[in-house]
Amino acid sequence: MYLYPCKYDNAAMKEYPKEPPSEVELKSAAVFRDELHNQALEKIQLVRPDILAVKDPYPLDAWFEWNWEYPGAWYRYVCIPKGFKGRKAFVDFLVKQTLEG
Repeated sequence: MYLYPCKYDNAAMKEYPKEPPSEVELKSAAVFRDELHNQALEKIQLVRPDILAVKDPYPLDAWFEWNWEYPGAWYRYVCIPKGFKGRKAFVDFLVKQTLEG
């Protein structure tokens, strides 16, 4: 059975615009980001103990994922930036980015 998107879904999605993250959501995203930065920094300091910070090209806004739930609400949750298959892949990217830069 195939499910096709209803033509009215787009209208409903526009009716409920995405709101910017609240202070609490920004704080939880920052805590999650810091956890991953600390994991990457531990790996980096095994090779280069002089490095004290991780180079992360993603702004804090990239750490949110939006999900549309019918009958009309956007839900936002904290996650790693798009394009990575998991936390380990993202931590490895941060390590590589920092060591190369």
